Amino acid sequence: IIDNVKKALVKNNFDCEVFSTADEAKRFIIKKIGKNKKIGAGGTMTAIELGLFDALKKNNNKIYTHNQDMSLEERRKIWINALDSDFYIASPQAVTRDGKLIFIDGNGNRCASITWGPKELILIAGKNKIAKDQDDGLWRARNIAAIKNNIRLNRKNPCVVSGKCEDCFSAERICNIVTILWKKPRLTKVTVILIDEELGY
Repeated sequence: IIDNVKKALVKNNFDCEVFSTADEAKRFIIKKIGKNKKIGAGGTMTAIELGLFDALKKNNNKIYTHNQDMSLEERRKIWINALDSDFYIASPQAVTRDGKLIFIDGNGNRCASITWGPKELILIAGKNKIAKDQDDGLWRARNIAAIKNNIRLNRKNPCVVSGKCEDCFSAERICNIVTILWKKPRLTKVTVILIDEELGY
């Protein structure tokens, strides 16, 4: 399945690399980025599980990523720096078998960065994120990834209680924006990293 997804992504003009293990993928990404780069990052549990950011910092790379304790103004400054980065690292909530990449965002900073701005995107996904098609991918993003992220962020949204997306009107809602990369954005280099392990949400 992963090999067929790679073929579909390449057909859609994305570069794609497949790795059997997370450690192999991590070593590839570290080598690809090198040293002394500006790196933006979305809220990617996949990259955190890889231990990627700590390894990149050791190579004197500057990581621009926010945390929940920051003020809005602090986060905005980080998001703008991330837009102007050499590399931007994120993880889609779903990768479809026909080579589409699906992202759901609360504030829009990640969706902005994956469409235009950074010189190169590195988008990482474990095999658990492979979806049959766009509808299945959107279902996965809303009913699996979003609920796990709501729990991680301690948000009191209805889906945490019901276990399914309620298309709520909560002020804490984290599913406000959907971006789907049907094909590679023309001005941005994109490398998709597929890993034959279950990683992230």
